[in-house]
Amino acid sequence: MASSYRETVVDGYNLIHKLGKVSADAPMAALRELLEAALARYRQKSRRHVILVYDGGRGPKPLTTVGAIDVTFSGTVKSADRWIIDHVRSLGVRAAMTLVVSSDREIQRHSTAYGARCIDSETFIDELAAMGIAIDERGRRTGQPRGSGMNKNASGPLSDKEVDYWLRLFARKR
Repeated sequence: MASSYRETVVDGYNLIHKLGKVSADAPMAALRELLEAALARYRQKSRRHVILVYDGGRGPKPLTTVGAIDVTFSGTVKSADRWIIDHVRSLGVRAAMTLVVSSDREIQRHSTAYGARCIDSETFIDELAAMGIAIDERGRRTGQPRGSGMNKNASGPLSDKEVDYWLRLFARKR
């Protein structure tokens, strides 16, 4: 990710679902806490302002600071998707300094149209892992990206899987 980005806006439940940790026995509050802790570490390492947006809540809640990140619930009238789109639109020219994390195509389309850069949740998870911030089921950091297949001791040309990993990491399409 480019260092010129000052703000990262995250579609909370979209990212939680892409982590693959949602199940009937996993309380959503605990999953939110794991995500918020990971994003607080991301904020420390990246030095970017982080806004985490969740759907729901009784009413739209103002941004509250949890650790080092700002968290909001969109309320019952507006979805998190709409909150993110409206927020990016409100930034005007500063939208160019914003990174939006969501796999939702509508959010990506609108945010890009307003000048923000967008990456899907899966790519962001890989970037977190590359920064040493990936989370396992117990909330611990793991050092290597999920499924990266990287062999640090190998010499010679990269495999197709390794090339795909690095292209995703640097947000290029093959």
